[in-house]
Amino acid sequence: MFGQLLSFKFMQKIYFITSNEYKFQIAVEAFKNSDFKLVQKVLDTPEIQSENLGEIASYSIKWAAAKLKHPVFLSDAGCFIESLKGFPGPFIKYINQYLTAPDFLKLLVGKKNRKVVFKDCLAYCEPGKDPVLFFSRGEGTIATKRGKRGSTSINEIFIPKGFDKPESEIPRDQMIKFWNKNVKNFKALEKYLKNKNCPDNDR
Repeated sequence: MFGQLLSFKFMQKIYFITSNEYKFQIAVEAFKNSDFKLVQKVLDTPEIQSENLGEIASYSIKWAAAKLKHPVFLSDAGCFIESLKGFPGPFIKYINQYLTAPDFLKLLVGKKNRKVVFKDCLAYCEPGKDPVLFFSRGEGTIATKRGKRGSTSINEIFIPKGFDKPESEIPRDQMIKFWNKNVKNFKALEKYLKNKNCPDNDR
């Protein structure tokens, strides 16, 4: 019992900047056996207009670290549909607000290649320092018809590799396992922090 209390006492706190509860659950699962305590922070960060995920994430996380005066990280993702020449790419968050799942399916009419790649950039930063980036990717295909209503348009038509139905029809716990198995940058960050024993964290 004393050992458990001691372990908890010295867990280091890291802020994860996200309003997405799903994304936070994925991170918590990846860090569950680590020495770090993740704290979800909802913060509107500025974003530059760029086709480079690393540039977008770096700008946002450096601003957040300075704002909060604390080690922070965030995830910036892009959805790249091969037959649409990588559209919508890093602009998926905004495109989801305007295009419905049927709209996406119309764009793919007559396209044989339905492969899609989700690229994720995890950016970690301490105040006054340069960001450290971790990249990963998850693959799948675009369905030929819309699944049940989900959290986003893409969520309703994205079939993760190894599954035969859209993400919106797959139980959340299975999808968390999928992302942690295929998108390995959360574990890469955890390993980096463990090796670095990052300073300036609240104890």
